[in-house]
Amino acid sequence: MDGEKFTQQLHHYGRLLWQPLTAFWQWWSQQLFSLLPASISHRLLGQKQRIFIYTEQEHYRLELAPHGERLLLDDHAEQNGLLANMLRQADSIQLCLNGKDMLYTHITLPAATAGNLADVLRFEMDRYTPFSAEQVYYGYRIASRDKQRPLIQVELLLAPRAQVDSQLAELNRLGLVPTALADAEHPQAPLIPLQAPTSIAISKARQLKTLQGALVIFMLFLLFAVPLYQRQNRIESLSAQLEIPRQQAEQASALKRQLEALQQNRQFLAREGARQPSALLLLDVLTRQLPDHTWLSRFELRDGTVQLRGESANASELIGILEASPLFFDVRFSSPVTKNPATSKDRFMIDARFVEEDS
Repeated sequence: MDGEKFTQQLHHYGRLLWQPLTAFWQWWSQQLFSLLPASISHRLLGQKQRIFIYTEQEHYRLELAPHGERLLLDDHAEQNGLLANMLRQADSIQLCLNGKDMLYTHITLPAATAGNLADVLRFEMDRYTPFSAEQVYYGYRIASRDKQRPLIQVELLLAPRAQVDSQLAELNRLGLVPTALADAEHPQAPLIPLQAPTSIAISKARQLKTLQGALVIFMLFLLFAVPLYQRQNRIESLSAQLEIPRQQAEQASALKRQLEALQQNRQFLAREGARQPSALLLLDVLTRQLPDHTWLSRFELRDGTVQLRGESANASELIGILEASPLFFDVRFSSPVTKNPATSKDRFMIDARFVEEDS
């Protein structure tokens, strides 16, 4: 009881000390940010700046948003200072292309592909567009989901590499390395991320931003380090006196939790063992029902669901075969069927629920 009273008193004095420190911090931070340049204060306050590049007939038009600076970029040397200032303020650079140079479309895919959408689009790009994945830069976003059917609507934005690479090379020569492509005529379209090396100007700007942030953090450290260090030493000295009874209480509580967990695990295993069917029974049924031209490379049993992977000469007939079994229901392909060029067979992945023994 004496230890609890002492802890309550310690928390009370801590709150009394924290209130004037909080008031001083609010006043001091406002004064500090008012002395910083506008570009730096935007950074520290979390206001992200973006450079938008628009292609015109004889030059590029740059806009810094939401700061509002604009620049018509060509080969004139006097623009280097203006460009460097914009790069210091920018968090990202977007190249905005005309709609005629891009393809913005919507495609429908099975809902099961949502977790692996990037790989699905890369393999199926030539099926839904006139291009292969190697011929385009692309970005995507799930627009909607069909609640009645297991389908998703995907927004897809494409830009042919043959047309874009020349512009990226010219911008790189001017000191600009876009991080994304955007559709100027469809602002709601998803962005196309670009994997490009960071330019020297952007690298220097980021180094300057890091140095500025480090200076601010160092100033804060000097302000609070000494009083907090003294307070921490006092707290550690007092906490050491309460350490032994606290450790004993924690050990007793940990043993109690372990005992409860063991009891719950034992009950769970007993319930699951009584409810789940035998894996050997499911394998026996599959062995009897699947055609001879079908073989499995993976069999996974989990939470009332069995997942099958393998190859078959005719994968489309497997759904009907498994549905005809009284042991399986809700049978479906969990990913698109693909062709194995080595064996000329269909690769498939099927998910199915099975009837539990107690039902």
